[in-house]
Amino acid sequence: MRLSYRMLRRSQFAGRPVQAVIPPLLIIATLIILLASVPTNAGAEVLAPTSAINKAGMQRMLTQRIVKSYLLIGQDVAANKAQKQLDESVALFEENLGDLEGFSPTPEITASLQDIRREWNRFRQLAIARPEHSQALGVIEGGSRLLGLCEENVELFETYSGGKKGELINLSGRQRMLSQRIGMLYVAKSWRISGEMLDKEFEQALGDFDRALTVLTQSSLNTGEINQALSEVVAQWKFSRSGFEMVESGRYVPFVIQVTTESMLKKMDKIAGLYVSIE
Repeated sequence: MRLSYRMLRRSQFAGRPVQAVIPPLLIIATLIILLASVPTNAGAEVLAPTSAINKAGMQRMLTQRIVKSYLLIGQDVAANKAQKQLDESVALFEENLGDLEGFSPTPEITASLQDIRREWNRFRQLAIARPEHSQALGVIEGGSRLLGLCEENVELFETYSGGKKGELINLSGRQRMLSQRIGMLYVAKSWRISGEMLDKEFEQALGDFDRALTVLTQSSLNTGEINQALSEVVAQWKFSRSGFEMVESGRYVPFVIQVTTESMLKKMDKIAGLYVSIE
C-alpha cells in the first residue's frame, strides 16, 4: 500500500508567539503517544484456509510477473505500463507475505515462509534495479528460485486445508502463474537472453497450462459460472498458442504477448476466486 503524507508548512507558525505554538504541539504529541500505545491489526487480513491457498498461490504468479515486467522495461516495450506493474507487484508480494506470516497455522508453513522471506529480500533488490541485459538471466534465475519456494508453500497450505476444493484453488491459481511465466519466458527469448534451460522451460510451461486447463474443465465441482469462465479461457488459449509457436521462426511480438498474458491472468484470477467461494 502506498501512503501519501501531508507536510505542515512553516508559514503556519510564522510570526506567532512561542506560547501559541506549544499547546497545539503538546496536543499532537499526546495523541501520537496514545495512539501508539493502542494495539492494532489495521491493514492485516484475517485469512481462512482456502483464502490462504489463493493468496499463497498469487505469490507464485507475482514472482513471474515481476521478472516479466523487468524484461519488458529493459527492451523498452510498453515500458511505462511495465514499470507500474512491477511496482504494484513488488508491493503486493510484500503485503501478501505479511498476511501469510500473520496467519501461518503450522511450524512447517512458518519455516517455509521464513525461507521465502530470505529469498525475497535478495530477489527484490535485483528486480527493482535498473534493467540491464547482462543482469537479466540472474533476475530470471532468482525469480525461479523464489517461485520454487512459493510452490512448496502453496502445497503446505493445500495439505493443511484438505479436500478437493483446495486442490482446485491451487490448480487454478497455478494457471495465473503459468500465464505470467509463459509471458516472461517469451519476452526473455525476444530479448535474446541466452540460457540452456529457457527453451525447455518455455515448452514445459505451455504443456502444464494445457494439462491443467483440461483437469479444471472436467471437474465435477464446477458451477455454471465457472464452466462459462473456463470456456472463455479455452477459446483464448487456442488462439494464443499460434502466437507462442511463432518463436520457432524467430519472429517475436512481445507487446501482443504482454496483452494476451495479462488477459489470461485476469480470467484465471476470477476463476480461482470462484473456486474459493464454492460452498
